[in-house]
Amino acid sequence: MNNDSWRFDIEAMVDPQSLMRVLGYFAQRSVVPDALEMRIEAGRMTIRLTAPDLPEPHAHIIAAKLEQIVLVESVRMRALEAVAA
Repeated sequence: MNNDSWRFDIEAMVDPQSLMRVLGYFAQRSVVPDALEMRIEAGRMTIRLTAPDLPEPHAHIIAAKLEQIVLVESVRMRALEAVAA
């Protein structure tokens, strides 16, 4: 599959810049997430977003860049199955 939707689960430090830095990597590739959720629990920020129509190589590049952000503790991504209309 070349253009899949991907879900990214990101654990980050609770910091005002964490969410903006994560979203910045998607903005650089002109990707608008179709779902975004951010929660703060137990002293940790959890960011979950889905990115539609994102080629797999681009998804891996974004994940690798997210892992390099000092405020990010972990990144998990997985392909989402296409939903028939």
